[in-house]
Amino acid sequence: MSQNTALEIVATSGACARRAFAAGADRIEACEALELGGISPGPEVLEDILEHRPALGVHALLRNRPGDFHNGEADLQVMERQSRRLARTGVDGLVLGAVDASGTVDLKAVARMAAAGLEVNPELEITMHRAIDASTDPVASVTQLLDLGIHRVLTSGGQDCAGEGLEVIERMVQAAGGRIQIMAGGGMKARDIGPALRAGAAAVHFSAKTQHAGTIRVSEQHVEQLRNMLNALTD
Repeated sequence: MSQNTALEIVATSGACARRAFAAGADRIEACEALELGGISPGPEVLEDILEHRPALGVHALLRNRPGDFHNGEADLQVMERQSRRLARTGVDGLVLGAVDASGTVDLKAVARMAAAGLEVNPELEITMHRAIDASTDPVASVTQLLDLGIHRVLTSGGQDCAGEGLEVIERMVQAAGGRIQIMAGGGMKARDIGPALRAGAAAVHFSAKTQHAGTIRVSEQHVEQLRNMLNALTD
Protein backbone atom coordinates (compact mmCIF):
# COMPACT_ATOMS: atom_id res chain seq x y z
CA MET A 1 0.00 0.00 0.00
CA SER A 2 1.07 3.57 -0.64
CA GLN A 3 1.81 5.63 2.45
CA ASN A 4 0.81 8.80 0.61
CA THR A 5 -2.48 7.80 -0.95
CA ALA A 6 -4.40 10.95 -1.78
CA LEU A 7 -8.08 11.61 -1.14
CA GLU A 8 -9.64 13.56 -4.01
CA ILE A 9 -13.12 15.06 -3.62
CA VAL A 10 -15.33 16.58 -6.32
CA ALA A 11 -16.57 20.11 -5.67
CA THR A 12 -19.15 22.03 -7.69
CA SER A 13 -19.09 25.22 -5.61
CA GLY A 14 -16.98 27.17 -3.18
CA ALA A 15 -19.14 25.87 -0.33
CA CYS A 16 -18.49 22.28 -1.41
CA ALA A 17 -14.77 22.96 -1.66
CA ARG A 18 -14.76 24.52 1.81
CA ARG A 19 -16.43 21.44 3.31
CA ALA A 20 -14.08 19.08 1.49
CA PHE A 21 -11.01 21.07 2.56
CA ALA A 22 -12.13 21.32 6.19
CA ALA A 23 -12.80 17.58 6.35
CA GLY A 24 -9.37 16.56 5.04
CA ALA A 25 -9.44 16.33 1.25
CA ASP A 26 -5.96 16.31 -0.30
CA ARG A 27 -7.08 17.44 -3.74
CA ILE A 28 -10.26 18.86 -5.26
CA GLU A 29 -11.66 18.25 -8.70
CA ALA A 30 -13.67 21.30 -9.72
CA CYS A 31 -16.61 20.92 -12.08
CA GLU A 32 -20.24 21.85 -12.62
CA ALA A 33 -23.38 19.86 -13.45
CA LEU A 34 -22.27 16.75 -11.60
CA GLU A 35 -25.74 15.30 -12.12
CA LEU A 36 -24.90 15.22 -15.86
CA GLY A 37 -21.50 13.62 -15.33
CA GLY A 38 -19.70 16.95 -14.95
CA ILE A 39 -18.64 19.75 -17.27
CA SER A 40 -15.98 22.45 -17.11
CA PRO A 41 -16.54 24.90 -14.24
CA GLY A 42 -17.39 28.49 -15.12
CA PRO A 43 -15.05 31.29 -14.03
CA GLU A 44 -17.15 32.50 -11.11
CA VAL A 45 -17.62 29.01 -9.66
CA LEU A 46 -13.95 28.16 -10.11
CA GLU A 47 -12.87 31.40 -8.45
CA ASP A 48 -14.85 30.42 -5.35
CA ILE A 49 -13.47 26.88 -5.34
CA LEU A 50 -9.88 28.12 -5.62
CA GLU A 51 -10.29 29.98 -2.32
CA HIS A 52 -10.25 26.57 -0.60
CA ARG A 53 -7.17 24.95 -2.12
CA PRO A 54 -5.97 21.82 -0.26
CA ALA A 55 -2.41 20.55 -0.14
CA LEU A 56 -2.45 18.89 -3.57
CA GLY A 57 -4.40 21.69 -5.19
CA VAL A 58 -7.48 22.17 -7.33
CA HIS A 59 -7.76 20.35 -10.66
CA ALA A 60 -10.45 21.50 -13.08
CA LEU A 61 -12.51 19.21 -15.27
CA LEU A 62 -12.18 20.02 -18.96
CA ARG A 63 -15.37 18.84 -20.67
CA ASN A 64 -17.53 21.09 -22.81
CA ARG A 65 -20.70 18.99 -22.78
CA PRO A 66 -22.31 15.93 -21.20
CA GLY A 67 -22.71 12.72 -23.18
CA ASP A 68 -20.07 10.62 -24.86
CA PHE A 69 -16.35 11.26 -25.10
CA HIS A 70 -16.17 11.34 -28.91
CA ASN A 71 -15.01 14.82 -29.81
CA GLY A 72 -15.33 16.39 -33.24
CA GLU A 73 -13.28 19.34 -34.41
CA ALA A 74 -15.81 21.85 -33.08
CA ASP A 75 -15.69 20.22 -29.62
CA LEU A 76 -11.92 20.24 -29.61
CA GLN A 77 -11.67 23.89 -30.55
CA VAL A 78 -14.02 24.79 -27.71
CA MET A 79 -12.06 22.68 -25.24
CA GLU A 80 -8.74 24.14 -26.34
CA ARG A 81 -10.13 27.57 -25.49
CA GLN A 82 -11.50 26.26 -22.21
CA SER A 83 -8.15 24.64 -21.44
CA ARG A 84 -6.36 27.97 -21.79
CA ARG A 85 -9.02 29.76 -19.76
CA LEU A 86 -8.84 27.24 -16.93
CA ALA A 87 -5.04 27.33 -16.90
CA ARG A 88 -5.09 31.13 -16.57
CA THR A 89 -7.17 30.89 -13.37
CA GLY A 90 -4.30 29.29 -11.50
CA VAL A 91 -5.61 25.73 -11.18
CA ASP A 92 -3.02 23.08 -10.43
CA GLY A 93 -4.18 20.61 -13.05
CA LEU A 94 -6.64 19.68 -15.76
CA VAL A 95 -8.82 16.57 -15.91
CA LEU A 96 -9.57 15.57 -19.51
CA GLY A 97 -10.01 12.69 -21.90
CA ALA A 98 -11.37 11.41 -25.20
CA VAL A 99 -12.01 8.15 -27.00
CA ASP A 100 -12.87 7.60 -30.62
CA ALA A 101 -15.87 5.74 -32.01
CA SER A 102 -13.91 2.47 -32.07
CA GLY A 103 -13.28 2.63 -28.32
CA THR A 104 -9.61 3.61 -28.58
CA VAL A 105 -8.17 6.50 -26.60
CA ASP A 106 -8.05 9.51 -28.92
CA LEU A 107 -4.41 10.40 -28.35
CA LYS A 108 -4.45 13.40 -30.69
CA ALA A 109 -7.46 14.92 -28.94
CA VAL A 110 -5.97 14.32 -25.50
CA ALA A 111 -2.66 15.85 -26.59
CA ARG A 112 -4.37 18.93 -28.07
CA MET A 113 -6.44 19.62 -24.97
CA ALA A 114 -3.44 19.19 -22.68
CA ALA A 115 -1.11 21.25 -24.86
CA ALA A 116 -3.46 24.23 -24.85
CA GLY A 117 -3.37 24.46 -21.07
CA LEU A 118 0.34 23.69 -20.82
CA GLU A 119 1.06 26.61 -23.14
CA VAL A 120 -0.31 28.85 -20.39
CA ASN A 121 1.15 26.95 -17.43
CA PRO A 122 3.78 24.28 -18.15
CA GLU A 123 3.54 23.08 -14.54
CA LEU A 124 -0.04 21.82 -14.84
CA GLU A 125 -0.69 18.20 -13.91
CA ILE A 126 -2.80 16.33 -16.45
CA THR A 127 -5.28 13.66 -15.40
CA MET A 128 -7.06 11.38 -17.87
CA HIS A 129 -10.62 11.06 -16.62
CA ARG A 130 -13.04 8.16 -16.86
CA ALA A 131 -13.21 8.35 -20.62
CA ILE A 132 -10.64 5.58 -20.25
CA ASP A 133 -13.43 3.39 -18.86
CA ALA A 134 -15.32 3.89 -22.12
CA SER A 135 -12.39 2.41 -24.02
CA THR A 136 -12.52 -1.22 -25.08
CA ASP A 137 -9.35 -2.06 -23.12
CA PRO A 138 -8.44 0.23 -20.20
CA VAL A 139 -5.20 -1.63 -19.54
CA ALA A 140 -3.95 -1.20 -23.10
CA SER A 141 -5.12 2.41 -22.96
CA VAL A 142 -2.74 3.10 -20.07
CA THR A 143 0.22 1.96 -22.14
CA GLN A 144 -0.91 4.26 -24.97
CA LEU A 145 -0.83 7.22 -22.60
CA LEU A 146 2.70 6.61 -21.29
CA ASP A 147 4.40 8.88 -23.79
CA LEU A 148 1.91 11.77 -23.54
CA GLY A 149 3.15 13.13 -20.24
CA ILE A 150 -0.06 12.20 -18.42
CA HIS A 151 0.41 12.33 -14.65
CA ARG A 152 -2.66 10.42 -13.52
CA VAL A 153 -5.58 8.27 -14.70
CA LEU A 154 -8.96 8.22 -12.95
CA THR A 155 -10.63 4.87 -13.48
CA SER A 156 -13.25 2.44 -12.25
CA GLY A 157 -11.49 -0.39 -14.06
CA GLY A 158 -13.95 -0.27 -16.92
CA GLN A 159 -16.92 -0.98 -14.64
CA ASP A 160 -19.75 1.23 -13.43
CA CYS A 161 -18.31 1.03 -9.90
CA ALA A 162 -14.62 0.95 -9.04
CA GLY A 163 -15.24 -1.75 -6.45
CA GLU A 164 -16.19 -4.09 -9.29
CA GLY A 165 -13.18 -3.17 -11.40
CA LEU A 166 -10.36 -3.72 -8.92
CA GLU A 167 -8.77 -6.59 -10.86
CA VAL A 168 -8.49 -4.37 -13.94
CA ILE A 169 -7.28 -1.45 -11.82
CA GLU A 170 -4.47 -3.65 -10.51
CA ARG A 171 -3.51 -4.55 -14.08
CA MET A 172 -3.59 -0.86 -15.02
CA VAL A 173 -1.21 -0.11 -12.15
CA GLN A 174 1.14 -2.78 -13.47
CA ALA A 175 0.88 -1.42 -17.03
CA ALA A 176 1.68 2.09 -15.80
CA GLY A 177 4.93 0.88 -14.29
CA GLY A 178 5.13 3.82 -11.92
CA ARG A 179 5.10 6.34 -14.74
CA ILE A 180 1.42 7.25 -14.34
CA GLN A 181 -0.54 7.31 -11.09
CA ILE A 182 -3.72 5.25 -11.11
CA MET A 183 -6.57 6.79 -9.11
CA ALA A 184 -9.56 4.61 -8.27
CA GLY A 185 -12.92 6.34 -8.58
CA GLY A 186 -16.43 6.09 -9.90
CA GLY A 187 -19.17 4.71 -7.68
CA MET A 188 -16.60 4.21 -4.92
CA LYS A 189 -17.78 3.07 -1.51
CA ALA A 190 -15.82 3.51 1.70
CA ARG A 191 -15.38 -0.26 1.86
CA ASP A 192 -13.55 -0.13 -1.49
CA ILE A 193 -10.67 1.99 -0.17
CA GLY A 194 -8.67 -0.88 1.34
CA PRO A 195 -8.97 -3.14 -1.72
CA ALA A 196 -8.13 -0.19 -4.00
CA LEU A 197 -4.96 0.49 -2.04
CA ARG A 198 -4.01 -3.18 -2.18
CA ALA A 199 -4.52 -3.04 -5.94
CA GLY A 200 -1.90 -0.27 -6.04
CA ALA A 201 -4.06 2.84 -6.44
CA ALA A 202 -2.13 6.01 -5.68
CA ALA A 203 -5.31 7.95 -4.90
CA VAL A 204 -9.02 7.49 -4.35
CA HIS A 205 -11.70 9.75 -5.80
CA PHE A 206 -15.14 10.41 -4.29
CA SER A 207 -17.97 12.82 -4.91
CA ALA A 208 -18.99 12.41 -1.23
CA LYS A 209 -22.27 13.94 -2.22
CA THR A 210 -25.55 14.33 -0.42
CA GLN A 211 -28.90 15.75 -1.49
CA HIS A 212 -29.93 18.98 0.22
CA ALA A 213 -32.92 21.10 -0.78
CA GLY A 214 -32.91 19.50 -4.22
CA THR A 215 -29.23 20.18 -4.88
CA ILE A 216 -26.10 18.01 -4.76
CA ARG A 217 -23.46 19.09 -2.29
CA VAL A 218 -20.44 17.64 -0.49
CA SER A 219 -21.11 15.99 2.86
CA GLU A 220 -18.42 17.13 5.28
CA GLN A 221 -19.23 14.18 7.54
CA HIS A 222 -18.74 11.74 4.65
CA VAL A 223 -15.37 13.25 3.75
CA GLU A 224 -14.28 13.04 7.40
CA GLN A 225 -15.20 9.36 7.46
CA LEU A 226 -13.22 8.73 4.28
CA ARG A 227 -10.25 10.68 5.66
CA ASN A 228 -10.26 8.70 8.89
CA MET A 229 -10.53 5.39 7.05
CA LEU A 230 -7.68 6.28 4.71
CA ASN A 231 -5.51 7.39 7.62
CA ALA A 232 -6.20 4.17 9.48
CA LEU A 233 -5.23 2.10 6.46
CA THR A 234 -2.01 3.97 5.70
CA ASP A 235 -0.63 4.74 9.17
